[in-house]
Amino acid sequence: MSVYKCIDDMIYKYGCDVTVKDKFGSFDGKAIIQPLMYKNKMYLGGEYLPAGYYDAGHYLMIAPCDGFIRDYRSTLIIQGDVTYTVKRSERVSADNTDLYIWAVLTLYSAPSEDDYAQT
Repeated sequence: MSVYKCIDDMIYKYGCDVTVKDKFGSFDGKAIIQPLMYKNKMYLGGEYLPAGYYDAGHYLMIAPCDGFIRDYRSTLIIQGDVTYTVKRSERVSADNTDLYIWAVLTLYSAPSEDDYAQT
């Protein structure tokens, strides 16, 4: 069995049901989403916060690489009642084969409206 097939089978077996929405439409799939446990935030552009402070959270997503994230800037990942946006996404490859997508997610918050905007 190829490494790609093995990883794809594990995502399907252990992943949660998610809905992916982007500017092209939406579809259902499987992904593994968990809190991102990082030692530093250099690649996230964040600032250091003392232990116990809430920083809006970052999450790690492992997903199939076949068309799962088509345009990360417009992609929303919905798992149950929680909606995430994609902060950063990369394909992980080995032996010239794309294996899976690694992505950093943040909680989605609807764009705020400006009460003083002119119409």
